[in-house]
This record gives sequence, C-alpha cells and structure tokens, in this order.
Amino acid sequence: MILDTLDRLECYGYISPLMGKVLEFFRNTDLGQLEPGRIELQGDDLFVNVNRQGAQTRKEVPIEAHKEYIDIQVPISCDEEMGFIPAHFMPAPKVPYSSQKDVAFYPGLCDTYLNVRKGMFVVFFPGEGHAPAITENGIIKLIVKIRKPC
Repeated sequence: MILDTLDRLECYGYISPLMGKVLEFFRNTDLGQLEPGRIELQGDDLFVNVNRQGAQTRKEVPIEAHKEYIDIQVPISCDEEMGFIPAHFMPAPKVPYSSQKDVAFYPGLCDTYLNVRKGMFVVFFPGEGHAPAITENGIIKLIVKIRKPC
C-alpha cells in the first residue's frame, strides 16, 4: 500500500510500465468534471472507474482484495476513510474470488483506517485487503485499475 499526494504520483512510475499513461491522464484531465462510468486508457489493461458511492460506515463496507489489478484510489468530492489489512493477515473469504470481477470479499474489519484527503491517493496492490469509500455523506472517487505487470 502507498499513501501520498497527487502532486507526487510521478514518483511511483516503477509500479507498472503503464504508469506513463496514468500520469498523462492525471495531467490532462479535470477530475472535478468527470461523470460516473468507465474510462478506457488501454482496454482491459488500464482503465479508470469514476464511482459515486452513498454514505457508508466501517461495519457496512466489506474488506475486498484483487488478484489481477492494482488499484489507485483517489477521492474527488470529499475526504474518505479507507481501511487496510496486509495480505498476510487476511481472513478466509466470505465471498469467494470472482475472476470475472477480480474481487473476493472478506469478513470483519481492517486493522488500520486511513483518512485520505482530497488531493491524495492510495495504491492497493493485488492481495492487499481494503475497505474503501467510508464517508458520512457519500463520495465521488476515481479508481484507476492497472493490470499487474507479472
């Protein structure tokens, strides 16, 4: 997991060979003007989901983890709380892994919760548990999905 500010995103080019396209997207896009939906940057290898999520509490958001994609999550409309649990400490899945959706869901709460402010981002790598979009009033956010390089 990485937590940092968007103005430092270029420091993380090593994450994937596709990071150049990610950086170009952030340089050339007015994030506040995006409508919910999917934006393809390189087919299924690299895309952005613009999500609108209603209010949720820690207890309402299940832990999720992916196998094929790296997530870069960026709150747009407000600050967001996100849970994190390292892969090593993940419990057994409550909802088994779906290769079609690249996600499994897990019971319980995360070990750590982070306040992610507007202007920040979080990178979750495959296998890392996270519980995103915890807010009192709902949120609009970006999730950049990067197919893992190996």
